[in-house]
Amino acid sequence: MNWLWIIFSKIFLISIFLYSNAFAGGLEVSRQNNMILFSEGKSVNFSTRQTSSTVTDNLYTSLDSQSLIKKLNLMSAAFKSDYNEKISYAFEMYEPMASTLQYPATIGGVPAGQKALLRSQALSLTGKYNLSNSGFGIVAGARQLTIKRSTLNINPAQGDLVTTPDSGMGYMAGVSYERPDIALKVLLTQSPGIDIVVPTTVVGSGTISQPSFTTLEFETGIANNTLLFGSMHQGEHASAQVKLNGIGAISSFTDGEKYNIGVGRKFNDSLSGSISYTTEAGSSATGTSLLSPTNGTDTYALGINYSTESVDIAFGYAMSSFGDKAVTTAYGTGNFTNNDATTTGLRIKFKLP
Repeated sequence: MNWLWIIFSKIFLISIFLYSNAFAGGLEVSRQNNMILFSEGKSVNFSTRQTSSTVTDNLYTSLDSQSLIKKLNLMSAAFKSDYNEKISYAFEMYEPMASTLQYPATIGGVPAGQKALLRSQALSLTGKYNLSNSGFGIVAGARQLTIKRSTLNINPAQGDLVTTPDSGMGYMAGVSYERPDIALKVLLTQSPGIDIVVPTTVVGSGTISQPSFTTLEFETGIANNTLLFGSMHQGEHASAQVKLNGIGAISSFTDGEKYNIGVGRKFNDSLSGSISYTTEAGSSATGTSLLSPTNGTDTYALGINYSTESVDIAFGYAMSSFGDKAVTTAYGTGNFTNNDATTTGLRIKFKLP
């Protein structure tokens, strides 16, 4: 059933980059693709993703009805190869954390303009060593996370706080298991968090953190030309608040678990597709932080892949709905209801000799 893995490697990658986030569980917008270590041969992958969100309410956006979460474009690149029959490795560049949150200049005639505009970049090197005759493997890697120039505004009287780019290092470790006769592949990884102290205007410095993550991913054949795949992704966002010197935490992120389940199908030698569902439970239907205007997410995604001997081209589309939330601040209470987002993604994989 090794042919099932070939199908899987083409469509699972569509699923994992087609999920959106509106910061209820933190600033994470994409994650490291460690499953690429299972793919066959040598390849170079490029992907792009665009998420358009509609996040409005009856108070903060009542005048212009413009979404508080602006359009987000993400790009990533990866190279994977095999050192020998037991060792495979991958380099990856991606953007794990971002925010495009921006409130109107005035709310009810009162000056506002709160914002959290943040971009990041991660560079990672990971490897997998297959233990002899057991099906088990050891996975490990290192990553550098850079918080790029960002702008925060939590108090209109203070004005914008602009950060200077800075970086931090982290690592990842895990175990894998493979059973070729049923096309079973399982990967469990753990990534401790990274705290980055960034110089800022106005208050001197701030801390932006990537939380610790535990991720379980799997796939298995369930019928002829058909496979089942899924994942569990747990983030300790509560311990990774955005903090400013002399002020403390300005966010109220909560720990979250994201679950994904999907089915892939091979239509012919060139065409395959997938359908998947991803959910992240909300933590509270009420809150006081302008950085958290949603309460959980449900996402439905479709993916299709066209393959030739030298290149794979994959396209994905996802629809997300955000849980309702009432946010109470000095301006009053804003009820964020019936909000959603759409995501489109494109991935091109070049197969190298």
